[in-house]
Amino acid sequence: MPRMSLRALTLTLVMAASPGTLHAQPGDAVEVASGDRITGSVSRLERGRLAFRTASAGPGHQRFAGTISIVWAEVVSLTCSQHLDVELASGERFAGSISSPSPGRLVVQTASGPTRPIPVAEFVWIAPIEAGFRGRTVGSVDLGVSYSSAEGARTYTLRTEASYRSPGHAYEAQFAFYSWLSARDETETLTRNDFLFDVRRTLQGRWFAVAKFETQQDGPLQLDVRILAGGGVGRVLVQSNRTRLYLQGGLDYDAERYESAQSFEHSAEVFAGVDWDWFESGGAVEAAVAATTFIGLERPRARLELDATIRRDVFWRMYWALSVHEGFDSDPPADRPRSNLGMALSLGWSF
Repeated sequence: MPRMSLRALTLTLVMAASPGTLHAQPGDAVEVASGDRITGSVSRLERGRLAFRTASAGPGHQRFAGTISIVWAEVVSLTCSQHLDVELASGERFAGSISSPSPGRLVVQTASGPTRPIPVAEFVWIAPIEAGFRGRTVGSVDLGVSYSSAEGARTYTLRTEASYRSPGHAYEAQFAFYSWLSARDETETLTRNDFLFDVRRTLQGRWFAVAKFETQQDGPLQLDVRILAGGGVGRVLVQSNRTRLYLQGGLDYDAERYESAQSFEHSAEVFAGVDWDWFESGGAVEAAVAATTFIGLERPRARLELDATIRRDVFWRMYWALSVHEGFDSDPPADRPRSNLGMALSLGWSF
């Protein structure tokens, strides 16, 4: 074979095997209301936005690290040959590839056959079946700092949240860690730390079983440590690409020790909670409220844990957030403080 032909053949094989060439011939395509048609591969649909990995981005779409974020309400059609996990606003779940028989409607090709044409707006979650732990995890980290030179006061806040959905969405795990520290010259440093971990098992009809574990330390309430474990059931009342509303309740076991106490106090409680998330369609604003009430079964006592956050995207994956937390106890031991209300402004990054 002539040297020039051998060189051309070698170059062709290298180009065919290179990631850039493979990425330039993707199997998925999405069309938006503006008429743009973008090729690439579906990464995830979550909270009203489609993460779409592509070699090039059309005008008007945010680009970061090879992935664009497309407002789901603007999607007219989607064709995807990947094997996907799909969830609808009704709670129905499917697994298969996606095609668009007509503008504004999608069909999921499952192992048992195609679904009915489903309006695009009813799709609330999409993720490739083969996506690993990272591809099925979303979360955020933010940090806040404030300082007053007049009093030498310093306040630091840290919030970390993450959620993971298993293939088929049989399970959903949620993790959160909140930390707050306030220091002032020549005075006591106060801290508040919360660690929360929930696992939900999806049931029929939007119902789910939940197991929860929490630890808490709260200096302003003179609480050295609280350990809580419990479980119950819940239901998704509202689910769309704009909002989610959950209710849950059950029983828990609470062990806590306050400052200067010699031992833990143990008690059983019933709990009832509500989680509400709202995300602006096509915008950059999100809001979330989580509130849980605990009622003691051994003595008249009620506790309330409230956490509320509003955040707005700044650029890329950065955002600023305003958060409020409240810890209330109707009957703390030995007339200790009953309430701890705090507020923080922070800058964060989502992943």
